[in-house]
Amino acid sequence: MTWRRLHIITKLSLRRILRTLKIRATPWGIFHKLFRRLRTKLLSKLDTDDKYYRQLIYNNMDNLHKCIQKGDLVLVEGRTELSKIIKHISSSPWSHVAMYVGDELIQKDSPYRERYKKEFGEKAGNLIVEALTGKGVVVSSLDKYQDYNIRISRPYKIRKNDLQVVLQHVINSIGLKYDQQNIVDIALMLMPRWLVPRKRRNVQAWLGSKNVYQVICSGMIARAFQLVGYPVSPALSGPDNGSFHKKTNPYGTALIMRHYSQILPRDFDLSPNFEIIKFNIISAGTFDYRALPWGIEEGPA
Repeated sequence: MTWRRLHIITKLSLRRILRTLKIRATPWGIFHKLFRRLRTKLLSKLDTDDKYYRQLIYNNMDNLHKCIQKGDLVLVEGRTELSKIIKHISSSPWSHVAMYVGDELIQKDSPYRERYKKEFGEKAGNLIVEALTGKGVVVSSLDKYQDYNIRISRPYKIRKNDLQVVLQHVINSIGLKYDQQNIVDIALMLMPRWLVPRKRRNVQAWLGSKNVYQVICSGMIARAFQLVGYPVSPALSGPDNGSFHKKTNPYGTALIMRHYSQILPRDFDLSPNFEIIKFNIISAGTFDYRALPWGIEEGPA
C-alpha cells in the first residue's frame, strides 16, 4: 500500500467518524488541534527545572551592575529539561542568551517607560530582553539569573550608532512569539548526515517556521547584529588567496553571512568578536588568593 493510498483511506475514515458523531470540523483540523495540545503539554514538561542543577560560581551582582553595558549579552546555562537538550545538541554549556538593555526602556521618550517602572520598580534600570519558550520575547530583570551559571559577552568595538540600531531592533521584538520549530531544525542540522541524509547544510538556509513574527533567543539577537553588518559567527568562503589584508580582515578570507536562525548561544561565546567580561573578580580589580577562606576539602565523587 502506497503512502498516498493510506493518506486517502485515513482521511475518508476520519470524515466518516466525524459525520457519525455530528462534529462539524475537518479531519486535519481535529488532528492539528490535538497536535497543538500535545505540543503544549510537551513544552510544559520540558520547562520543568532540573533538580540536579548546580551553580558553580557565585555571581557578585554589585560588580555586575557596575561593569555591564548596554548591548552586552548574558549567556545562561539553563536549568530546565529543554535547556539540557539544547546544551546536548550544541555541545555547549550555554542554552540561552539575553541582551542587556539597562534603562533603555524607561527613558523619557520610551513608550514602555511607565509600564516597566511600575513592574520592576528599583530594578527597572537593569533590564534584559529575552525570548522564552511558551512566553515569546519578554523583558526581565538582570537579577533573575543571579543563581545561574552565566557569562557576559560584549561586542568588540561596535560603533555607538550601530549599537543603538541593535538595541532598538531587540526592543522592537518584544511581544513576538517563540519559534519551537527552529529548535527541531537545529537539532536535525547538527545530527550526522547518515542519520538525517536530507538535512540542510547550506549556511544561508532558513531554519524554523519561516515566520518573521516567531524567533528564538539567539536568532533574534543575531539578526539585530546582522542588520549593521556586525559578524557573530560567519562562515568562511575558502582558504586565503593572499588578496585579504590581515589588518582590515582578520578572518583572512571573504565571509558568508549565516542565516540568523542558525545561530546558537554558543556562537556568541566562540565568536572572536565578542569579549568575555569576568565581572566577579577580574573586572573588580581586587583579588588576593592567599586570603581565601578554604573550607573542608571535598572528597571523591
